[in-house]
Amino acid sequence: MNAWQRNLRALNKINPSLFQKLVKVEPNRHFEVFIGQDSADINFLDKKNNKFLFVNSSIEFVVDKINSFKEFSLYPYLYFFGFGNGVFYKLLLNNASLKRIMIFEPHIEIIFNVLNLLDFSKEIEERRLILFYNQDVAYESLSPFFYINKNALIYSKLYNLHIFNDYYNIYEDEIININKLIIGIIEHGVISIGNDSKDAIIGIKHHIANIPLMLKNPSLYNLVLNAKNTNTAVIVSTGPSLYKQLELLKNVQDYVSIFCVDASFPILVKYGIKPDIVLSMERVELTAKFYEVVEEKYFKDVIFEITSIAHKKLLDEIVKKGGILQLSERPFGYTNYFDLAEYGYIGIGMSAANMAYELVVHCGFSRCIFIGQDLAFSKDGASHSKDAVYGEREIETSSNKIFIEKYGGNGLVETTQVWKLFLNFFTKDIYETKDRIEVINATEGGARIPHTIELSFKESLKKIDYSTTKNKIFLTNPTYKKYNENLKKAKAKVKEYIKYGNAKKEKIQNLFLEVVEQTELLELLNKENRLEEYDFNSLDKLFDRIEGVKKLFSNKKFLNMFNEATQAIIFHQEMELAKISTKITSNQIELNAKKLEWLFLHKNWLFILAGCLDSVLFCVNDSFSSWEV
Repeated sequence: MNAWQRNLRALNKINPSLFQKLVKVEPNRHFEVFIGQDSADINFLDKKNNKFLFVNSSIEFVVDKINSFKEFSLYPYLYFFGFGNGVFYKLLLNNASLKRIMIFEPHIEIIFNVLNLLDFSKEIEERRLILFYNQDVAYESLSPFFYINKNALIYSKLYNLHIFNDYYNIYEDEIININKLIIGIIEHGVISIGNDSKDAIIGIKHHIANIPLMLKNPSLYNLVLNAKNTNTAVIVSTGPSLYKQLELLKNVQDYVSIFCVDASFPILVKYGIKPDIVLSMERVELTAKFYEVVEEKYFKDVIFEITSIAHKKLLDEIVKKGGILQLSERPFGYTNYFDLAEYGYIGIGMSAANMAYELVVHCGFSRCIFIGQDLAFSKDGASHSKDAVYGEREIETSSNKIFIEKYGGNGLVETTQVWKLFLNFFTKDIYETKDRIEVINATEGGARIPHTIELSFKESLKKIDYSTTKNKIFLTNPTYKKYNENLKKAKAKVKEYIKYGNAKKEKIQNLFLEVVEQTELLELLNKENRLEEYDFNSLDKLFDRIEGVKKLFSNKKFLNMFNEATQAIIFHQEMELAKISTKITSNQIELNAKKLEWLFLHKNWLFILAGCLDSVLFCVNDSFSSWEV
C-alpha cells in the first residue's frame, strides 16, 4: 500500500467528505508537479496563474521556516493557511508537544498532490493533522474542534492563522474570511463558558432544592414518548415579528403542536391561543412573572417543561395554578452525577427556544416551524413583541453594534452578543438534525437561521394535515415506589457530594497554604535582594503536587460535581497559564522567571478553586436541608 492509499484509508475514517472529493480529482489539471534530485525538493506550478509555489529552493524555504517556528515549539495547537508541498508539516509534526495542526487549503489538487507524495496517514488517524478544503469550511464543520476539545479554547489567546508562504497571498479574501470565522467560533466558545461562577452555583443550589419535586412529577422520558400529538410543531418565541403571526396561529391551533417559550405564554393566552407545552430554562426569579400575570384557568391541561434549575417562585406559581409540571435536567455534570437519566438531559443551548427545538427533535416531529424567532431588533428598535411582559424594548440597542444576515438575505440586521449565541446553537443543532426533520423559519423578520427553509407562516401552514384535530397530551406520574427509590438514591448522592467535596477542598486549601508560604518567602528575598539564595529546583515538587490537583479535572466524579461552577473562572486562569507554559527559555535566569510566574499564578488558581468548592458545598448543604421528606 503506497502513501496515497494509506492517506485515503485514514481520511475515509476521519473525513469522508474530503475523501470523496479527493478520489474524484483529475491529476495535473491545474498544477504541474516538479521533484528535484532530493525527494523533499517538491514544487508545484499553478498553470492558471503561471506561478510556482516556491520561487526559490523549496528545501531552503522549509529549513528556514522550521527554524522560524522554534518559538512555537511548545504550542500544542497551530493553524495554517496553505498546505504547500507538505514537507514543512511532516517535519513540524515530529514535535511531540504539538497536539494538532489545522490546515486550510484553497486547492483540492494541492491536497491531492501532497497526499500522493507524503504519508500523513498516522497523523490523520491520530487527528494531529486536520485538513480542510476551503469549500468545506463552515461554522458547523469547524466549531467542534474548539467546543468538544476545551483545551483548544484554553490556548486560543495564542491563536494565529499562519500563511504558509507568499504564494497564498493571492487568496487574501479567503484568508480574511476563515480567520474571521475562527475568531467568531473562539468568541462564542469563550462567552459560552462565561467569566462568573455565580450562575452555575445558583443552578446547583436550585437543582438540588428541586429534586424532590422533580421526582414526584412525570419524567422527561415520559414527555418525549407522549408529546407528539401532531406531525408539526410550532415553536413560538417572543421576537418583534410574533405579533403579526398570532391570528394565523389561533386559526390552526387545533392542528399543530404549540411549543412556546415562557415569555410568549402571556401573549398567546391573551389572543385565545392555548399552547401544548411551555418551556422555561432560566434560574432567575424574574421569569416567574411570565406565570404570575396569567390567570389560573389558562394553566389547565398545559404542560410546563421546566428545567430543574428554575427558581422556586416560578415552580410554586405553576403548581398553585394547576399546570402539568415536568421538571427536566439540563446536560450538566452535576445533573448527570445524580444518575436520574429518565429526567434528562435537555437544554444544551442557551435559550428556551433552543431547548424547545431539542425537545421537538427528540419527540420525533416531522416538521418544525419557527415564529417570533427574530434574534434581532426590528426596524424601529423593538427587541420583543407587542404585549411582551417586560415591554417591546426590554433590550436596548448598543453603541457597540453587531450585525448578522437578515431573514431572506440581502442585507444585515442588528443583533446582540447573546442573541448571536442563540443563533449559533440553532445553526449547529439544525445542521446536525437536518436529515431527521423539516425546519421552516416562518418568522418573516429578524435574522436568517442557516439550514432552515424560509417561508411565510401562511405558506408553511399549507403543509399541515387538517384532517383531524390534535389530542390532549397525557403524562404519567411515577409510582410512589419509584419516587421513593429515586429519592433514596438522590439522598445518598447528596451526602456523597458533601463528603467527597469537603475532602478535596481540604486538600486544595492545604496546598494553597504551602504555595502562599513559598510566595511570601520569595517576596521577602526579592525585597532584600537575596533571590539568588532561593533554591528554584525545590519548586518542582510543589509543581508536581499542583499537577496532582489539576488531575482532578480528569476525574469524572469531580468534574460532575464541580466543573460547571469552576470552569468559568478556572478557564480564564488557564488561558493565562497557557501563555506561560508555551514560553521558550534559553537560560537559567529565564527558566527561574518562568517558574516564578507559574507559581504566583497558581496561587491565585488554587485560591479560586478552593473558594468555588466552598461556595458549591455551602449551597448543596443549604438546599439539602430544605428537603421536607
